[in-house]
Amino acid sequence: MTILLHRRHWLALAASTLASASWAKQPARIASPQLSHSQYVHNGLRQHFVPAAQAFAKSSAALRDQLASGCAQQAARELWRTAMLDWERLSAVAVGPLLERRTARTLDFWPTRPSMVTAAVQTRPQDATALDKIGAPATGLPALEWLLWQPALDTDSCAYAALLAAACTTEADTVLAAFQDLAQRNWTEETAFPVFQEWVGQAVGGLEQLRWKKIGKPARAARATDWPRATSRSTRASWQASWDGLQHFLVGNGRADELGSLNGFIAGDNQLPLSALLEAMVEQTRTRVLAADPARPASTAAAVAALAQAKLLLQDKIAPELQTMVGFSDADGD
Repeated sequence: MTILLHRRHWLALAASTLASASWAKQPARIASPQLSHSQYVHNGLRQHFVPAAQAFAKSSAALRDQLASGCAQQAARELWRTAMLDWERLSAVAVGPLLERRTARTLDFWPTRPSMVTAAVQTRPQDATALDKIGAPATGLPALEWLLWQPALDTDSCAYAALLAAACTTEADTVLAAFQDLAQRNWTEETAFPVFQEWVGQAVGGLEQLRWKKIGKPARAARATDWPRATSRSTRASWQASWDGLQHFLVGNGRADELGSLNGFIAGDNQLPLSALLEAMVEQTRTRVLAADPARPASTAAAVAALAQAKLLLQDKIAPELQTMVGFSDADGD
């Protein structure tokens, strides 16, 4: 009972605090066109998930092609960084094929295991079948990062990096095809509502992933090597890309283009105070995440706190208003 009272107290406090945030200074919120669950799912696939999957498939293919032609490390590093950021945006709300295929485990097992990567290079795997036997800790984007930021790559390391990039592209293409197939379906209210529920729940999970696994837990450990993407010095960029994916899912690109966002559904349902609260929360959290810097503990603590508030707002206020139960999956982290 104490926890429930605490959350209710926070939600009342958050409503008054967020009302003074910059989103509250926008012109008065007006309702968007009303959306059924089926229309929202269709729009969300076309406007959010398919474009994000297309971007990741494209950048993954560019990295694959670069490494297939040889290990020019500087060029490969830049292409890896682009693919990683596209992946962060796509996987920020892990739904549909990302969940079904457990793509995060396949492509982004983190932290990587350098000893396992070294052992994998020495086995000289020749194809995807051989790669499947190696194990997630020595594959995917983190293993590629570790390899590409070595001082130099020998022939075997280069060949292994090329194989990892090819496997990443294969998975990216498969995920894209699955999202495109979903976007072409004839959604009904009966088939769309469970998907709607899954999306809201996974958005809560995505906020928690960014809050704890990617920022809070490494900050508590206080070891430089524990930060995500630390080897490539891309930690802040990865946080920001993950937030970009969450923000686009939640509010789209603003009111002029929000019909594929959760906020578009809420405003279309004429829940304007709730919409305004979501907008204010997004703006406040964006500011804190963009300012977060591993070198400044106060900034990471502020981002963790803002993400915790965002999670509670979505989980305890918005989800119940949308008649949605928030569950958890193995993508939620520990």
